[in-house]
Amino acid sequence: MRMNTELATIQRFILVGLLNTALGYFFILAALWFGAGDYRANAIGFALGLPISYALHRLWTFRPKHRASLGEIARYLMAFLISYGVNLAVITAGRMAGYSESPIVQGLAIATYAAVFYVITRLAVFRRPD
Repeated sequence: MRMNTELATIQRFILVGLLNTALGYFFILAALWFGAGDYRANAIGFALGLPISYALHRLWTFRPKHRASLGEIARYLMAFLISYGVNLAVITAGRMAGYSESPIVQGLAIATYAAVFYVITRLAVFRRPD
């Protein structure tokens, strides 16, 4: 039963992630189009998506029984910062490889961010009590 519950959680995470990624990617591409550059465009996309992501993951994906707390929000922000750091590393590697302002590099960076973010949010932010 626990494995089915975890698979359902992963499915909800993916659905929320797809919605949030589509919104964030739209904001990133719009910012690139307006000339924001790689790093600023990426920051804009994530900054606009973060509050939506927290609310949807808390209410629908992980469904914790406890009330939200400042500690939980701080852990969520830390999970974001770590994941975002990995995201920026992918963008930096893409730029170093000669792919500046590339939508493909931005997409790879988002996918890497999502994988790291799931692991951290599952294990440290919205952890299931044992």
